[in-house]
Amino acid sequence: RALAQRPSGIETCRPSVRAPPRSLGPRRRPGHPAGRAWHERTSMKSKETFSPKEPDEHKPELQDVIESIGMGPAQIFWALLGGGIWLADGAELLLVSSVTRSLQKEWQLSSFMKGAIVSAVYVGIFLGNASSGGCSQRFGRREMIVLSYSGIFLCGVLSSASKAAVALMGIRFFGGFFIGIGQPAWLSISAEITPAYWRIAMAAASQSLFVVGEMYISFLLMMDDLNMQSLHWRLLLRVGALPSLVMAMLSMAYLNESPVFLALKGRTREACRVVESMGRQNQSTPLSLDFKKPVSHRTDGSLLQQMSRQMAVVFSPRFLGVSLVIMSVCFTLNMVYFGCLFAFPQVLPTLMHGQAASELLVGALWELPGLAMGLLLGISATRRTALKFYLTGLTCAILCFVVGAHGHPEHERLMKALLFIGYYGIKCLPNIGFIVAYQMSAEIYPTEARSMGAGLALACGRLAAMSSPLIFECCLELTGTYLAFFLMMAALCVSNLYMIDFLPEPTRLEHDDVQDLQDAPLKSSDRVQVV
Repeated sequence: RALAQRPSGIETCRPSVRAPPRSLGPRRRPGHPAGRAWHERTSMKSKETFSPKEPDEHKPELQDVIESIGMGPAQIFWALLGGGIWLADGAELLLVSSVTRSLQKEWQLSSFMKGAIVSAVYVGIFLGNASSGGCSQRFGRREMIVLSYSGIFLCGVLSSASKAAVALMGIRFFGGFFIGIGQPAWLSISAEITPAYWRIAMAAASQSLFVVGEMYISFLLMMDDLNMQSLHWRLLLRVGALPSLVMAMLSMAYLNESPVFLALKGRTREACRVVESMGRQNQSTPLSLDFKKPVSHRTDGSLLQQMSRQMAVVFSPRFLGVSLVIMSVCFTLNMVYFGCLFAFPQVLPTLMHGQAASELLVGALWELPGLAMGLLLGISATRRTALKFYLTGLTCAILCFVVGAHGHPEHERLMKALLFIGYYGIKCLPNIGFIVAYQMSAEIYPTEARSMGAGLALACGRLAAMSSPLIFECCLELTGTYLAFFLMMAALCVSNLYMIDFLPEPTRLEHDDVQDLQDAPLKSSDRVQVV
């Protein structure tokens, strides 16, 4: 009966061997012809189905299995738990940038030290991003996210008890480091669990939590001091760390590891359980739980050896040009966004008297339309088109802000309109770049080097972010105005427009062998089948 129901196209046993009616039992001797591995469990636990063992080349890819499950509650649940790292990031960065004026008054800080405290956070994020790739590949993406939440909360509480600027700067450095190790891990999970069509939507949904973190801090600032002149910064630092504590507890209990990472590490049963859980939550049956195992070469060796191998892939001739361009795009994006994130709490009290804190909240809300535009462009347009749109619009917004802030007082209404258009545009448009550029950084590299590639792109952006407060303070010190800082931002955006055409257009994720990745350079005109 079992032989009669075999799938078509698969060889049967030798005609000379007759399978007994009860040959499916486990008591059959392994070497017996009728006891060969004909029947293998390939369906959900609740339903037993036996089928002949397929050759490995006939099995579906794990990414195809995830595509068959589709988008649903499983990915949304992942985004809330893992993507919460952006919420913690938004709360941390806006809070530190906002309390520096109060710190300067209380501790009599110089302009350089005031900028250095914020830069220390970005230095920590830079080192965390750079080290996250190897740590995520060795210990797991989930572990890095849980560690990130826990470290952010601990550093937030410790920094509120600081007695000197140097101590505060050191603690904020470690807080930034814990933020940095969680972001590439989440980018990798997001790219690996989401169907190709929905990856941009997933990136937009998770990065919208950054706005939630900013809104949370803006409400705290409004409740403390609307004009942000005399803030109770110790209390704000304690209350601002509470979201990280909540996310740490939830992720410890409910966050799953990436099935692609589990399969790459040979933990096939755990990967099957995660895929099975995704199918149940999305009310969809997986294509098959007997998928082709991703190949990982030379997984032995120390952590530094694994990181060096991943770096060799990222900077191989095939990916060198792409890596340099995506890092330059991330550098400019972070220089503009985080430079303005530091500048606006310093500038708005002089431009918008009595409503600086409320304008920070309104500016945070304007980031939501930017995320919506990033989602729309990511789905309906190519990656390069979306990046060009964001760079062109951002350049115009920066110039409008400069003209509105330094315009002639005779045209007060026009100058005020240009000021608000520029301010809201600067808050809105970079989110298109965050969605598209960071998604590309997770798509254009192979599985084994994906966290490293995404981490280096993030680290390059954080290099710009950590230098932006010092650059702002230097421009203000040398010229007496912030005009030079914003003009430099506009020049960087224009220069990036000429680099976008060197980027490829990724189509889908595959889980291939990375053995020959260093052989041929990657052409920008190719429709890349991303490994």
